[in-house]
Amino acid sequence: MRSDRLVSLMLLLQARNPRSARELAGLLEVSMRTIYRDVDALSAAGVPVYAERGSAGGIALADGYRQAIAQFSTDELHALFVAAADPLADLGVSGHTRALHKLAGALPELQRRAAQDVRDRVLLDHNKWYRAQQPTPLLAVLRRAVWDDRRLRMRYRDRAGTQTERVVEPLGLVSKAGVWYLVAREPGGELRTFRAERIAAADELAEHFTRPADFDLERHWRSSTSAVERPLTTYEATLRVRADAVPSLTAAWDTELIAEDAETATFRVRFPGREAAIHQIVALGERARLVEPEELCEAAIAHARAFLRTHAPNDDEVVASAEDKLSVHVRTHPR
Repeated sequence: MRSDRLVSLMLLLQARNPRSARELAGLLEVSMRTIYRDVDALSAAGVPVYAERGSAGGIALADGYRQAIAQFSTDELHALFVAAADPLADLGVSGHTRALHKLAGALPELQRRAAQDVRDRVLLDHNKWYRAQQPTPLLAVLRRAVWDDRRLRMRYRDRAGTQTERVVEPLGLVSKAGVWYLVAREPGGELRTFRAERIAAADELAEHFTRPADFDLERHWRSSTSAVERPLTTYEATLRVRADAVPSLTAAWDTELIAEDAETATFRVRFPGREAAIHQIVALGERARLVEPEELCEAAIAHARAFLRTHAPNDDEVVASAEDKLSVHVRTHPR
């Protein structure tokens, strides 16, 4: 697209000024005649670009214009160029890396090196462990509908697996720890949040809708998730877990590392409630030892005994053996 080429031309001139028309034509893979036409277009649009004659001449930007674009503080450079997984790729939007390369080309040499340094030293991965593959083709459909203010007909599967068909007005998309959600308005005016992974099918309709003038996506998301992110009560327990259990534990819960060695790590874990703590300690089995509190030990053993009575009611030997093993693995010391 010509607009992309004009931006690229400006950024190339930002990086080094002046440049010959032949060099610019080679970098942008166009003819020299096209470069001169692009220079005329930029000039007509008010960009102070001009041609200098002579062996040291070429096409140049006015110095003041170059400096206006290139002035970034160190913190601003770090914020822009820290290496990060691009969540927009899930939506079918490409160009994040190319855009940063173009911007880097507009920076003075010292700032360009600073930008590369931060990308070499800091990486942000927004995806949680064991994240399911995101439905990229579907997300592209959702993105277009959100952008164009068009209604969507979709089939949605709830937690129990039941599918329903509905027509919604898509207002925004949110990526939370690498998982995408659609915020939409239903026919009655209620705002709902749908997990993209549970949308079985979606079709963009021809009908447009009027977006609420007072809708703020960030404010709505913060308000609707605040109760989930900050439970009224928490339950803390200290667990010593094997190395192979660390990713699943830290991905699921709020954890604080207390100690570690070559084979195990000890965490203080904040659960949203006592029941969640019981289920997790039993699920970890021999991969974890409970350090404290002692009362959680008794509750976890009682929970496992109830399971054994249900699933092995007539095999006392199996039940006794399992109870002994559970006691050893859940407790840090014998009774």
